[in-house]
Parts: sequence; structure tokens; C-alpha cells
Amino acid sequence: MARPCSFCGVNAIFECPLCGRIVCERHYNATRGLCAGCIEALCDFCNKRLSIARCIYCGRLGCDVCLVQVDNVRRACRECLDRRALRLEEAWKSLEALKHLTLRMSRA
Repeated sequence: MARPCSFCGVNAIFECPLCGRIVCERHYNATRGLCAGCIEALCDFCNKRLSIARCIYCGRLGCDVCLVQVDNVRRACRECLDRRALRLEEAWKSLEALKHLTLRMSRA
């Protein structure tokens, strides 16, 4: 019995191993072994799992493993969080240097 493609309705012959959709040859990527929908929704970081959200800083799609929960709603990638932490650390160092300079100037 012919099954309709989840995307276009024509006869489907493939089942996506990631999401279980029944798809036709046009909507199945044999090289990657996934349907067109899963390829579009794959995590931009690991390319293994379906994405659940976008990084609030860079906007890339990420899965529950590759994104870090920032608060109840927002998620960010580790790359952006690391970059922001480095900038914050540099800002603290600059502030500390300014503090020492101000103390030296006030003593003089």
C-alpha cells in the first residue's frame, strides 16, 4: 500500500530515522539519511540532534545539549557565552587597573 509523503503527498518510499516522517525521494536526502524537514531543523553545532531554540546572541539553531539555559525562556550557545565571559573578564581587569590608578593619584 502506497503511503503519502509528509511534505507533498506523492507516493513515499522512505522513513526518516530521526523524526519518523514518511517522505518521497524528492524530500529525502540519501547522503545524510534524513528528510528535508530534519535537515532544516538540525542543530547548527553538532548536526546530530533536532534543534529546540536559537542562541539569543548569534541566532544559530541549537539542540538541548549544545545550548545552555540562560533563564526560564532564553538559551545561548557555549561559544557566545565564552566570548561574553572573556569580554566581561577583560572589562573587570580594566576596571581594576583604573581603580589602582585612581588610588595612586589620590595618594599623591
